[in-house]
Amino acid sequence: MKDCLIIVPGGLNTDIIGLGVKKLLAPGELTLGGELRIGPGGKARNMAQMAATYLGEGKVAMIGRSSRDPFGLWRIPIQFLDEAGVDTTHIKILDFEESGRKYPGIALIPVDEQGNNQIYVLPGVNEDFSSEDVDEAQELFEKTEAQKILLLALEIPMETAKHCLDKAASSGIRVILDPGGISGPVDELMDERIFLLKPNEHEARILIGQGVDDFDSARKASELLLSKGVQNVLITHGAKGAYLFNKDVSLHIRIPDVEGTGVHDETGCGDQVTAIVASCLAEGRDLIESAELAVRAGTLQFFKAGIQPVSREELLS
Repeated sequence: MKDCLIIVPGGLNTDIIGLGVKKLLAPGELTLGGELRIGPGGKARNMAQMAATYLGEGKVAMIGRSSRDPFGLWRIPIQFLDEAGVDTTHIKILDFEESGRKYPGIALIPVDEQGNNQIYVLPGVNEDFSSEDVDEAQELFEKTEAQKILLLALEIPMETAKHCLDKAASSGIRVILDPGGISGPVDELMDERIFLLKPNEHEARILIGQGVDDFDSARKASELLLSKGVQNVLITHGAKGAYLFNKDVSLHIRIPDVEGTGVHDETGCGDQVTAIVASCLAEGRDLIESAELAVRAGTLQFFKAGIQPVSREELLS
């Protein structure tokens, strides 16, 4: 897999979803209704599957770890990666006892009838994903003619994330950082090693301490991020679309009109945007076209229940 286009280090989760619940609850409340869905999750894992669905077999490789829990929950995220054509050779799967009886990552996700969600991530063995795990996948980082991209999310230990950035920089690999999973500022990551930073409006607030409500506030936020050395910033903003900025570009990308399905589920929409902008850049498209296609992909994902990656045919038709 030396010639893969996209390397994705990160966590693998199994999502347990309550789809179509009547409301998202306040503390102490209870509601009945909705439908149970169990499927693959984890931001990095989602993006790997989504990128491979678009690019095809052999173009994406994932690095991570899991554990063989007694209920078989570990199988679900890896099965979907394999079916999408992701190289899973560098996912370390530990026996349950060897892992310290840690479960694989689990996300509990209620989704209301309007598509709003809450996500409770129980990281499990993902907490132990280490720099050594990344170094054991050295062959993926070796130089080739391919213009590789490292896709990084922050549902992993910070020291491992820093190591991934250093390793990519030393190998001449562009980094796209989706800061999903952050709980506070990560200034130590915000520099010229980041080719593209892709937060949503909530993550942008965490990164810089000020809100993103519209194009003007997004531009102010991006100016702060660009001043740190980040090369490009793409802020997604739900139904308002996304905002793309660099030293030459200030662009509001509005969501396109697409045919609805009756399903409204924002789960995975941001991951879909990040995966497609990375995939389009990896196949040689320019940044603006890549970002526009990514916003279209995120919109299509909104009308799918759970994680159902957007195909190349869907996106380009």
